Amino acid sequence: MSALDEVFISYSWESEEHLAAVLSLSNRLRRDGFDCVLDQYEVSPPEGWPRWMDRKIGEASLVLVVCTETYFARVMGFEERGKGLGVKWEGHLIYQHLYNAGGSNQKFIPVLMSENDKEFIPTPLQGASYYKVDSDADYQRLCNRLLGKPPAEKPPLGQKKPMPEKTVKTDLKAYIMAPIKSELWDMAKWRATAFAFDPSSKSRLMLGLAFLNKGPAEEIFKGWYRRYGDDDTFEELRISIVEGPIENEAPGYTVHVGADYENVVNRYKQVGLEVSDDALITMVSRINRMNPLDGESPYLKMFKEGFKRFGEYLLVPATCNPDGSNLNLISSLGIRKRQIHFRHSSEIVDNDADIPVIHSGRQRRPLTDWGRYVWEQNKEKS
Repeated sequence: MSALDEVFISYSWESEEHLAAVLSLSNRLRRDGFDCVLDQYEVSPPEGWPRWMDRKIGEASLVLVVCTETYFARVMGFEERGKGLGVKWEGHLIYQHLYNAGGSNQKFIPVLMSENDKEFIPTPLQGASYYKVDSDADYQRLCNRLLGKPPAEKPPLGQKKPMPEKTVKTDLKAYIMAPIKSELWDMAKWRATAFAFDPSSKSRLMLGLAFLNKGPAEEIFKGWYRRYGDDDTFEELRISIVEGPIENEAPGYTVHVGADYENVVNRYKQVGLEVSDDALITMVSRINRMNPLDGESPYLKMFKEGFKRFGEYLLVPATCNPDGSNLNLISSLGIRKRQIHFRHSSEIVDNDADIPVIHSGRQRRPLTDWGRYVWEQNKEKS
Protein backbone atom coordinates (compact mmCIF):
# COMPACT_ATOMS: atom_id res chain seq x y z
CA MET A 1 0.00 0.00 0.00
CA SER A 2 1.03 3.62 -0.39
CA ALA A 3 1.22 6.05 2.51
CA LEU A 4 -1.99 7.72 1.25
CA ASP A 5 -4.18 4.63 1.55
CA GLU A 6 -6.50 4.57 4.55
CA VAL A 7 -6.02 2.11 7.40
CA PHE A 8 -9.14 1.64 9.53
CA ILE A 9 -8.72 0.58 13.16
CA SER A 10 -11.44 -1.63 14.65
CA TYR A 11 -11.34 -2.03 18.45
CA SER A 12 -13.54 -2.16 21.52
CA TRP A 13 -14.25 0.61 24.01
CA GLU A 14 -13.48 -1.29 27.20
CA SER A 15 -11.30 0.95 29.39
CA GLU A 16 -9.68 4.36 29.38
CA GLU A 17 -6.28 2.67 29.34
CA HIS A 18 -7.18 0.64 26.25
CA LEU A 19 -8.63 3.69 24.46
CA ALA A 20 -5.38 5.57 25.11
CA ALA A 21 -3.26 2.65 23.86
CA VAL A 22 -5.23 2.43 20.60
CA LEU A 23 -5.04 6.20 20.12
CA SER A 24 -1.29 6.11 20.73
CA LEU A 25 -0.89 3.35 18.12
CA SER A 26 -2.95 5.30 15.58
CA ASN A 27 -1.03 8.53 16.20
CA ARG A 28 2.30 6.75 15.80
CA LEU A 29 1.20 5.19 12.53
CA ARG A 30 0.04 8.54 11.21
CA ARG A 31 3.39 10.12 12.11
CA ASP A 32 5.04 7.33 10.12
CA GLY A 33 2.93 8.14 7.07
CA PHE A 34 -0.04 5.75 7.39
CA ASP A 35 -3.45 7.43 7.06
CA CYS A 36 -5.18 5.80 10.03
CA VAL A 37 -8.93 6.23 10.43
CA LEU A 38 -10.07 6.11 14.06
CA ASP A 39 -13.43 6.95 15.58
CA GLN A 40 -11.68 8.98 18.28
CA TYR A 41 -10.80 11.53 15.59
CA GLU A 42 -14.53 12.10 14.89
CA VAL A 43 -17.18 14.00 16.86
CA SER A 44 -20.38 12.67 15.33
CA PRO A 45 -20.46 11.71 11.64
CA PRO A 46 -23.54 13.16 9.83
CA GLU A 47 -24.61 9.73 8.45
CA GLY A 48 -24.47 8.16 11.92
CA TRP A 49 -21.92 5.75 13.39
CA PRO A 50 -23.21 2.52 11.80
CA ARG A 51 -23.12 3.91 8.26
CA TRP A 52 -19.81 5.68 8.92
CA MET A 53 -18.22 2.42 10.09
CA ASP A 54 -19.63 0.61 7.05
CA ARG A 55 -18.30 3.27 4.66
CA LYS A 56 -14.86 3.54 6.27
CA ILE A 57 -14.30 -0.23 6.37
CA GLY A 58 -15.29 -0.39 2.72
CA GLU A 59 -12.98 2.48 1.72
CA ALA A 60 -9.98 1.31 3.74
CA SER A 61 -7.21 -0.60 2.04
CA LEU A 62 -6.48 -2.47 5.27
CA VAL A 63 -8.30 -2.90 8.60
CA LEU A 64 -6.39 -3.36 11.86
CA VAL A 65 -8.41 -5.50 14.27
CA VAL A 66 -7.19 -4.88 17.82
CA CYS A 67 -7.88 -8.20 19.54
CA THR A 68 -8.74 -8.38 23.22
CA GLU A 69 -10.97 -10.61 25.33
CA THR A 70 -13.77 -8.04 25.24
CA TYR A 71 -13.45 -7.52 21.47
CA PHE A 72 -13.55 -11.30 20.92
CA ALA A 73 -16.64 -11.74 23.07
CA ARG A 74 -18.53 -8.99 21.25
CA VAL A 75 -17.57 -10.03 17.70
CA MET A 76 -18.27 -13.70 18.38
CA GLY A 77 -21.65 -12.91 19.97
CA PHE A 78 -20.81 -13.85 23.58
CA GLU A 79 -21.36 -10.36 25.04
CA GLU A 80 -24.59 -9.64 26.92
CA ARG A 81 -27.41 -8.01 25.02
CA GLY A 82 -27.15 -4.21 24.59
CA LYS A 83 -23.41 -3.90 25.28
CA GLY A 84 -20.64 -3.21 22.75
CA LEU A 85 -22.99 -2.52 19.86
CA GLY A 86 -20.29 -0.71 17.85
CA VAL A 87 -17.89 -3.63 17.87
CA LYS A 88 -20.73 -6.07 17.21
CA TRP A 89 -21.68 -4.02 14.16
CA GLU A 90 -18.08 -3.89 12.93
CA GLY A 91 -17.82 -7.65 13.52
CA HIS A 92 -20.86 -8.22 11.28
CA LEU A 93 -19.26 -6.04 8.61
CA ILE A 94 -15.98 -7.99 8.80
CA TYR A 95 -17.83 -11.29 8.46
CA GLN A 96 -19.76 -9.95 5.48
CA HIS A 97 -16.63 -8.72 3.68
CA LEU A 98 -14.97 -12.10 4.16
CA TYR A 99 -18.11 -13.85 2.97
CA ASN A 100 -18.28 -11.69 -0.15
CA ALA A 101 -14.59 -12.46 -0.86
CA GLY A 102 -15.24 -16.18 -0.73
CA GLY A 103 -13.31 -16.55 2.52
CA SER A 104 -10.17 -14.92 1.11
CA ASN A 105 -8.70 -12.45 3.61
CA GLN A 106 -6.56 -9.73 2.06
CA LYS A 107 -7.80 -6.88 4.19
CA PHE A 108 -8.15 -7.66 7.91
CA ILE A 109 -5.01 -7.80 10.10
CA PRO A 110 -5.13 -9.01 13.72
CA VAL A 111 -3.15 -6.71 16.06
CA LEU A 112 -2.24 -7.63 19.65
CA MET A 113 -1.32 -5.22 22.39
CA SER A 114 0.38 -8.15 24.18
CA GLU A 115 1.14 -11.83 23.52
CA ASN A 116 -1.61 -12.79 26.00
CA ASP A 117 -4.24 -11.56 23.53
CA LYS A 118 -3.36 -14.20 20.91
CA GLU A 119 -6.17 -16.49 22.07
CA PHE A 120 -8.70 -13.72 21.44
CA ILE A 121 -8.24 -13.45 17.69
CA PRO A 122 -11.73 -13.86 16.17
CA THR A 123 -12.29 -17.22 14.51
CA PRO A 124 -12.50 -15.94 10.88
CA LEU A 125 -9.10 -14.23 11.29
CA GLN A 126 -7.18 -17.00 13.06
CA GLY A 127 -5.62 -18.17 9.81
CA ALA A 128 -4.05 -14.75 9.15
CA SER A 129 -0.67 -13.48 10.35
CA TYR A 130 -0.98 -11.43 13.51
CA TYR A 131 1.24 -8.59 14.75
CA LYS A 132 2.15 -7.48 18.27
CA VAL A 133 2.87 -3.84 18.94
CA ASP A 134 4.36 -3.99 22.45
CA SER A 135 7.93 -3.39 21.25
CA ASP A 136 9.68 -1.33 18.58
CA ALA A 137 10.71 -4.43 16.66
CA ASP A 138 7.13 -5.76 16.68
CA TYR A 139 5.79 -2.36 15.64
CA GLN A 140 8.23 -2.29 12.70
CA ARG A 141 6.98 -5.70 11.55
CA LEU A 142 3.45 -4.26 11.48
CA CYS A 143 4.66 -1.30 9.42
CA ASN A 144 6.33 -3.66 6.98
CA ARG A 145 3.06 -5.58 6.69
CA LEU A 146 1.16 -2.37 5.92
CA LEU A 147 3.74 -1.56 3.25
CA GLY A 148 3.52 -5.07 1.81
CA LYS A 149 7.18 -5.66 2.60
CA PRO A 150 8.00 -9.34 3.31
CA PRO A 151 10.37 -10.35 6.16
CA ALA A 152 13.08 -11.22 3.64
CA GLU A 153 13.83 -9.88 0.19
CA LYS A 154 13.61 -12.53 -2.51
CA PRO A 155 16.76 -12.50 -4.65
CA PRO A 156 16.39 -12.49 -8.45
CA LEU A 157 16.13 -15.91 -10.05
CA GLY A 158 19.47 -17.04 -11.35
CA GLN A 159 20.21 -19.29 -14.29
CA LYS A 160 20.10 -22.98 -13.62
CA LYS A 161 23.46 -24.69 -13.62
CA PRO A 162 23.59 -27.88 -15.64
CA MET A 163 23.84 -30.95 -13.47
CA PRO A 164 26.97 -32.99 -13.99
CA GLU A 165 26.31 -36.02 -16.11
CA LYS A 166 26.39 -39.17 -14.09
CA THR A 167 26.95 -42.42 -15.82
CA VAL A 168 24.76 -45.19 -14.45
CA LYS A 169 26.12 -48.61 -15.11
CA THR A 170 23.98 -51.58 -14.35
CA ASP A 171 25.23 -55.03 -13.48
CA LEU A 172 22.89 -57.22 -15.50
CA LYS A 173 24.25 -60.55 -14.30
CA ALA A 174 21.34 -61.11 -11.95
CA TYR A 175 18.80 -60.08 -14.56
CA ILE A 176 20.18 -62.36 -17.24
CA MET A 177 20.28 -65.35 -14.91
CA ALA A 178 16.94 -64.64 -13.24
CA PRO A 179 14.61 -66.35 -15.77
CA ILE A 180 16.11 -69.76 -15.01
CA LYS A 181 16.27 -70.71 -11.34
CA SER A 182 18.13 -74.00 -11.46
CA GLU A 183 16.80 -75.38 -8.19
CA LEU A 184 13.19 -74.92 -9.27
CA TRP A 185 13.81 -76.46 -12.69
CA ASP A 186 15.54 -79.42 -11.09
CA MET A 187 12.52 -80.00 -8.85
CA ALA A 188 9.95 -79.38 -11.62
CA LYS A 189 11.62 -81.80 -14.07
CA TRP A 190 10.89 -80.53 -17.58
CA ARG A 191 9.69 -83.62 -19.44
CA ALA A 192 7.89 -82.65 -22.66
CA THR A 193 6.70 -79.92 -25.00
CA ALA A 194 3.07 -79.39 -25.99
CA PHE A 195 1.49 -77.48 -28.87
CA ALA A 196 -2.11 -76.41 -28.54
CA PHE A 197 -4.68 -74.57 -30.59
CA ASP A 198 -7.95 -73.43 -29.05
CA PRO A 199 -10.30 -71.34 -31.25
CA SER A 200 -12.32 -70.31 -28.17
CA SER A 201 -9.30 -68.81 -26.45
CA LYS A 202 -8.18 -65.24 -26.99
CA SER A 203 -4.61 -66.49 -27.34
CA ARG A 204 -5.60 -69.33 -29.71
CA LEU A 205 -2.06 -70.66 -30.05
CA MET A 206 -0.25 -72.10 -27.03
CA LEU A 207 3.20 -73.51 -26.39
CA GLY A 208 3.34 -75.62 -23.24
CA LEU A 209 6.39 -76.56 -21.20
CA ALA A 210 5.31 -79.80 -19.53
CA PHE A 211 6.80 -80.75 -16.15
CA LEU A 212 6.41 -83.78 -13.93
CA ASN A 213 5.88 -81.77 -10.71
CA LYS A 214 3.11 -79.20 -10.72
CA GLY A 215 4.15 -77.11 -7.67
CA PRO A 216 7.66 -76.15 -8.81
CA ALA A 217 6.41 -75.73 -12.39
CA GLU A 218 3.83 -73.18 -11.25
CA GLU A 219 6.48 -71.36 -9.17
CA ILE A 220 8.66 -71.02 -12.28
CA PHE A 221 5.84 -69.32 -14.18
CA LYS A 222 4.71 -67.25 -11.20
CA GLY A 223 8.23 -65.85 -10.98
CA TRP A 224 8.13 -65.00 -14.68
CA TYR A 225 4.67 -63.51 -14.24
CA ARG A 226 5.93 -61.21 -11.47
CA ARG A 227 8.80 -60.06 -13.65
CA TYR A 228 7.20 -59.79 -17.09
CA GLY A 229 3.47 -59.65 -16.32
CA ASP A 230 1.03 -61.39 -18.64
CA ASP A 231 2.78 -59.93 -21.68
CA ASP A 232 6.54 -60.21 -22.26
CA THR A 233 6.60 -56.84 -24.01
CA PHE A 234 10.39 -56.67 -24.36
CA GLU A 235 10.65 -60.38 -25.25
CA GLU A 236 13.19 -60.92 -22.48
CA LEU A 237 12.37 -64.61 -22.38
CA ARG A 238 14.00 -66.28 -25.36
CA ILE A 239 12.32 -69.38 -26.78
CA SER A 240 13.87 -71.25 -29.68
CA ILE A 241 13.02 -74.51 -31.43
CA VAL A 242 15.97 -76.09 -33.24
CA GLU A 243 15.33 -78.74 -35.88
CA GLY A 244 17.88 -80.79 -37.76
CA PRO A 245 20.49 -83.39 -36.79
CA ILE A 246 22.55 -83.02 -33.62
CA GLU A 247 25.48 -85.26 -32.85
CA ASN A 248 24.64 -88.12 -30.47
CA GLU A 249 20.95 -87.17 -30.48
CA ALA A 250 18.09 -89.15 -31.98
CA PRO A 251 16.12 -87.41 -34.79
CA GLY A 252 13.76 -84.71 -33.57
CA TYR A 253 13.93 -81.14 -32.38
CA THR A 254 15.17 -79.26 -29.31
CA VAL A 255 13.34 -76.58 -27.33
CA HIS A 256 15.69 -74.05 -25.76
CA VAL A 257 14.53 -71.63 -23.00
CA GLY A 258 16.62 -68.80 -21.58
CA ALA A 259 17.09 -65.03 -21.53
CA ASP A 260 17.44 -62.86 -24.61
CA TYR A 261 20.51 -60.82 -23.71
CA GLU A 262 19.98 -58.11 -26.33
CA ASN A 263 16.34 -57.58 -25.37
CA VAL A 264 17.19 -57.38 -21.66
CA VAL A 265 19.86 -54.77 -22.44
CA ASN A 266 17.43 -52.83 -24.66
CA ARG A 267 14.89 -52.74 -21.87
CA TYR A 268 17.34 -51.20 -19.42
CA LYS A 269 18.74 -48.78 -21.97
CA GLN A 270 15.20 -47.58 -22.70
CA VAL A 271 14.80 -46.45 -19.08
CA GLY A 272 18.11 -44.56 -19.22
CA LEU A 273 20.54 -47.07 -17.73
CA GLU A 274 23.91 -47.67 -19.29
CA VAL A 275 25.18 -51.19 -19.77
CA SER A 276 28.88 -51.82 -20.24
CA ASP A 277 29.68 -53.33 -23.61
CA ASP A 278 32.48 -55.36 -22.04
CA ALA A 279 30.30 -56.90 -19.34
CA LEU A 280 30.96 -60.60 -18.83
CA ILE A 281 27.61 -62.34 -18.48
CA THR A 282 26.90 -65.92 -17.51
CA MET A 283 23.72 -67.09 -19.24
CA VAL A 284 21.69 -69.95 -17.78
CA SER A 285 19.25 -71.78 -20.02
CA ARG A 286 17.40 -75.11 -20.21
CA ILE A 287 17.12 -77.57 -23.09
CA ASN A 288 14.54 -80.26 -23.84
CA ARG A 289 15.12 -82.73 -26.68
CA MET A 290 11.96 -84.11 -28.30
CA ASN A 291 12.01 -87.29 -30.44
CA PRO A 292 8.69 -87.60 -32.28
CA LEU A 293 7.77 -90.62 -34.36
CA ASP A 294 9.60 -90.71 -37.70
CA GLY A 295 11.75 -87.84 -36.46
CA GLU A 296 9.28 -85.13 -37.52
CA SER A 297 6.42 -83.64 -35.52
CA PRO A 298 3.19 -82.76 -37.34
CA TYR A 299 2.25 -80.68 -34.30
CA LEU A 300 5.38 -78.56 -34.53
CA LYS A 301 4.59 -77.99 -38.20
CA MET A 302 1.05 -76.88 -37.37
CA PHE A 303 2.35 -74.63 -34.56
CA LYS A 304 4.72 -72.92 -36.98
CA GLU A 305 1.87 -72.39 -39.44
CA GLY A 306 -0.31 -71.00 -36.63
CA PHE A 307 2.41 -68.59 -35.49
CA LYS A 308 2.89 -67.39 -39.04
CA ARG A 309 -0.82 -66.68 -39.18
CA PHE A 310 -1.40 -65.09 -35.72
CA GLY A 311 2.03 -63.68 -34.91
CA GLU A 312 1.73 -64.50 -31.22
CA TYR A 313 1.25 -67.34 -28.78
CA LEU A 314 0.74 -68.03 -25.11
CA LEU A 315 3.63 -69.65 -23.24
CA VAL A 316 2.06 -71.81 -20.52
CA PRO A 317 3.15 -74.38 -17.94
CA ALA A 318 1.81 -77.91 -18.19
CA THR A 319 2.03 -81.17 -16.30
CA CYS A 320 2.36 -84.72 -17.59
CA ASN A 321 3.26 -88.25 -16.57
CA PRO A 322 6.84 -89.53 -16.96
CA ASP A 323 5.90 -91.13 -20.31
CA GLY A 324 4.45 -87.80 -21.53
CA SER A 325 0.83 -88.86 -21.15
CA ASN A 326 -1.98 -87.16 -19.21
CA LEU A 327 -1.01 -83.69 -20.41
CA ASN A 328 -2.68 -80.75 -18.67
CA LEU A 329 -2.10 -77.13 -19.69
CA ILE A 330 -2.30 -74.39 -17.03
CA SER A 331 -3.35 -71.44 -19.19
CA SER A 332 -4.08 -69.17 -16.19
CA LEU A 333 -0.31 -68.62 -15.82
CA GLY A 334 0.24 -67.99 -19.52
CA ILE A 335 2.50 -65.21 -20.78
CA ARG A 336 1.82 -63.66 -24.16
CA LYS A 337 4.77 -63.65 -26.53
CA ARG A 338 5.29 -62.40 -30.06
CA GLN A 339 8.72 -63.81 -30.74
CA ILE A 340 10.02 -67.34 -31.16
CA HIS A 341 13.14 -68.51 -32.96
CA PHE A 342 12.69 -71.37 -35.42
CA ARG A 343 16.20 -72.59 -36.19
CA HIS A 344 18.00 -75.36 -38.05
CA SER A 345 21.03 -76.94 -36.46
CA SER A 346 23.13 -76.28 -39.57
CA GLU A 347 22.91 -72.49 -39.13
CA ILE A 348 24.11 -72.42 -35.52
CA VAL A 349 27.78 -71.45 -35.11
CA ASP A 350 30.06 -70.62 -32.19
CA ASN A 351 28.91 -67.71 -29.98
CA ASP A 352 25.35 -68.25 -31.21
CA ALA A 353 22.64 -67.99 -28.54
CA ASP A 354 21.59 -71.55 -29.38
CA ILE A 355 25.08 -73.08 -29.33
CA PRO A 356 24.24 -74.97 -26.09
CA VAL A 357 21.79 -77.04 -28.15
CA ILE A 358 24.58 -78.22 -30.45
CA HIS A 359 26.93 -78.97 -27.55
CA SER A 360 24.33 -80.77 -25.46
CA GLY A 361 25.14 -84.06 -27.30
CA ARG A 362 24.31 -86.36 -24.45
CA GLN A 363 22.13 -89.42 -24.82
CA ARG A 364 18.61 -89.09 -23.54
CA ARG A 365 15.78 -91.51 -23.44
CA PRO A 366 13.70 -90.72 -26.52
CA LEU A 367 10.57 -88.64 -25.85
CA THR A 368 7.39 -88.22 -27.80
CA ASP A 369 6.13 -84.69 -28.37
CA TRP A 370 2.54 -84.28 -27.40
CA GLY A 371 0.36 -81.99 -29.43
CA ARG A 372 -3.18 -80.80 -29.18
CA TYR A 373 -4.41 -79.21 -32.37
CA VAL A 374 -8.17 -78.61 -32.44
CA TRP A 375 -8.30 -81.03 -29.49
CA GLU A 376 -6.48 -83.86 -31.35
CA GLN A 377 -3.91 -85.63 -29.15
CA ASN A 378 -1.12 -87.95 -30.15
CA LYS A 379 -0.90 -90.81 -27.65
CA GLU A 380 1.68 -92.99 -29.39
CA LYS A 381 4.97 -93.47 -27.64
CA SER A 382 8.30 -94.26 -29.25
